[in-house]
Amino acid sequence: IVRTDPLSTESNKCCWLNSKAVTPALCHMDLQPQNLILCRRKRDVYSVNIVPHVSSVLDWEEACYADPRFEVLLMGRKICASRQQADKLWAHYSQRLKGKHRLEVGPIEPWLKLEAIHSITTLLMQSMDLVGGGRSPWETKPDLLGKIKREFSRLKALGWDFVASCAAA
Repeated sequence: IVRTDPLSTESNKCCWLNSKAVTPALCHMDLQPQNLILCRRKRDVYSVNIVPHVSSVLDWEEACYADPRFEVLLMGRKICASRQQADKLWAHYSQRLKGKHRLEVGPIEPWLKLEAIHSITTLLMQSMDLVGGGRSPWETKPDLLGKIKREFSRLKALGWDFVASCAAA
């Protein structure tokens, strides 16, 4: 029986990430509507077809230097209502980066997997904090476990397979 290490297999599939590196930039890491102050020009206030522009960005405690593709993916996960919308956001970003800077963004799938692992790690750390009251006292352990299960489902939908095993006591 030959067993392959899923992480090294995944790493080999995504080796283009190293060769297509994008210069790290200051990333907010939590861009979502409640952290944005949007505004319109006075003459556009009553027009529903004019997209407002970002006036300010709030809540920078998670900011770091990172690959900006991860920031775009986080926006796709936190703001977009569906995978289709996230794919459109990714495609728009890809076109802009390729056209303006001649940089290749690559497919969204490896970034979706990375973000799911990031979410699982964050949720596991939050679950450890529940013992002393937790960061979110309104969130119960079953809520967190449900979110972790959802992230594993996303990874499975992206082609990862998980085998549960228990050793005999």
